[in-house]
Amino acid sequence: MRSYRRVSATSLAVAVMAVGSLLTACSSDSSGDDPVALKGPGAHTPPTGQGSGTPASARTTATYTLDTGTGAVALDETVRRLKARAAAFGLDGAVIEAHGSTITAQAPGDATDKLRQIAATANLLFRPVLTDGAATPEVRKAYATLDCSPKSHGTALPSISSQPTAGCDRDLGQKYLLGPAAIVGTDVKSAKSQLATGGQWAVDLDFTAAGSAKFAAITATLSQQTSPANQFAIVLDGDVLSAPMVQQAITGGQAQITGTFTRQRAVDLAALISSGALPVRLTVGSVTVQR
Repeated sequence: MRSYRRVSATSLAVAVMAVGSLLTACSSDSSGDDPVALKGPGAHTPPTGQGSGTPASARTTATYTLDTGTGAVALDETVRRLKARAAAFGLDGAVIEAHGSTITAQAPGDATDKLRQIAATANLLFRPVLTDGAATPEVRKAYATLDCSPKSHGTALPSISSQPTAGCDRDLGQKYLLGPAAIVGTDVKSAKSQLATGGQWAVDLDFTAAGSAKFAAITATLSQQTSPANQFAIVLDGDVLSAPMVQQAITGGQAQITGTFTRQRAVDLAALISSGALPVRLTVGSVTVQR
């Protein structure tokens, strides 16, 4: 039997029992560690990547290439957001610079994983799930070709936010027909990780005024639909993080994503969302550690 995630809200707190990730109205309750806010260069997690066996003098260098024809404004904004991400990821002392059509990043210690992660585009979209009958033949064809098994390591389908598409939740091994985006990354004002009630790590989203209005409207509409058209997929760089069911309108401008996150995964996800999507797609070239 297929397991569905649920979306519900009350005035202050929500308690929903389901398998997998949940999207709920943010609760004012938390337990355990203090929330880890990630809103820019001023907030960071403890430095990582300098564990046993890595000399204190070691440095990691990564090279990223940009799409051909990237303008100066987009290049400057990409560098700015990479610096914000580096700070949020705890890469103290990182140096990020543009050199023509490439960007280089240097960080202390063995920072290989972090320097790869900060290059993610981090394009966040909320897409309604479509029924088979509501999808176009092209989208149904793309859906049929998707391999969403956890071990497939496939790449997400190229997509445009205003167009329907198909996507995978590889953690659950499920695939979805997805409608045009109803909420985009710029509708999210900030994100932070925290240990939520029940001991699960979560990512709290705070919407802009415009995003709050859109979120309330779309969740009200979806709550009146039957499965699977009452599901709202949270999509990052083409991959479905979760596709919870909506039971009622969620107002108040906040939502929470919970699931099988580790602390570090929640922290990293919040950092990517808070910094905003990169204006250009980066390709990670060489990543080397000088010991």
